[in-house]
Amino acid sequence: MGCSTAAFSDSAERAEFAAPDHTADRARLLDLLAAQSTAWAAGDGAAFAATFTEDADFVSVIGEFVRGRARLAEVMQEGFDGFMKGTRLSTPRQTTIRFPAPDVAVLVTNGVCVLRDAANTSRPEDLSIQTRTAVRVNGEWLFTTFQNTRVRSAP
Repeated sequence: MGCSTAAFSDSAERAEFAAPDHTADRARLLDLLAAQSTAWAAGDGAAFAATFTEDADFVSVIGEFVRGRARLAEVMQEGFDGFMKGTRLSTPRQTTIRFPAPDVAVLVTNGVCVLRDAANTSRPEDLSIQTRTAVRVNGEWLFTTFQNTRVRSAP
């Protein structure tokens, strides 16, 4: 008895192993990032927090840990009413998005800073890199984790 192997057509193999098309997901995630920037510029803590899941984890650039959308809305509003009043976020110099699972995305935005007054550029010492994890729930993408770190040279 011989052993036979099934031959796959070239197009069938490509279809089976082709990476999913995430074009629409990428657009929605970029819209979510834009919504955060818009909320920040408006000084709207609730709108900023609305881009996150109810149980989100948020780590600020100074290492402050905030858990949950409701608490994040409060903390951000306190900042917008105080030391962050009138600020806005710069456009990231680089944004990467990858999809480790169908309903999970990891976003890294690099070269972001908080702009004050009429400033249009960031000072090198103010640049940050952020990592966000987004999840798709009921067809909607929301961030579930956020971590912000100042960009520094190695000693």
